[in-house]
Amino acid sequence: MKSSDVTVKKEGKEFVTLSRTGTHEKIIRFLQHQKRGKLLDVPTGSGVLSAKLSDLGFECSCCDINADGFKAYDLEFKVGDLNGKIPFETGSFDYITCIDGLEHLENPYNAMREFKRLLKKGGKLIISIPNYLNVERRMKFLFTGSFTKPVSQKMFKEKFNCSLAMMHINPIGYPLLKFLLESNGHSIIKLDIDSKKSKMFLLFPVIAFVKLYCWFWPKKAKERYWLKETLSKEIFTGGNTLLVFSEKVY
Repeated sequence: MKSSDVTVKKEGKEFVTLSRTGTHEKIIRFLQHQKRGKLLDVPTGSGVLSAKLSDLGFECSCCDINADGFKAYDLEFKVGDLNGKIPFETGSFDYITCIDGLEHLENPYNAMREFKRLLKKGGKLIISIPNYLNVERRMKFLFTGSFTKPVSQKMFKEKFNCSLAMMHINPIGYPLLKFLLESNGHSIIKLDIDSKKSKMFLLFPVIAFVKLYCWFWPKKAKERYWLKETLSKEIFTGGNTLLVFSEKVY
């Protein structure tokens, strides 16, 4: 269990959530104003998010590659791998939540095609990924050449039990995620973060330098690199987790 993991007690049961504090709260805040419907939570983990959304009136189905940690026994659960085909019928859902999932996949392109298949037209897809493009992670990459902490073979065998499913093996950032969403019929409607990073102000000189440098770029170059988004407060100076809300338009 990581220091960011949280144990939630609900109706006598303990749910462990691997998401950072604020992630579920932002999703619930968005969905509580939406029309109720069928929702797929994948990967669901312990099922804590689905349990909360079920209480709000959503008809929740849960899916994960690992059934051992699932605790929301009153909800529908199926074992499934986002690298392959998810065991639900085409056009079954009004909403899909994929929280901290894509970075664990060998094939996020397949997952995005599955989301398109499973969602109804007009359905909402909510994805969270590590915010690899905030200024702190960019600085770490500059000095270390790595977006995530390297995993030794000893750690792979002892901590992850030789399984890739719990590892961050795909550091997918916002530009690639946007491309995947738009090429699979989705339009991004909102960006958000888990919570603000308290020490971000220490990097203010770097933030100011980068923004000033990019301010002189030609308009076409700024548009080509999506700087309006990648230098936004949600991404460039945002939290550890980036939340992307999108709608299936075709």
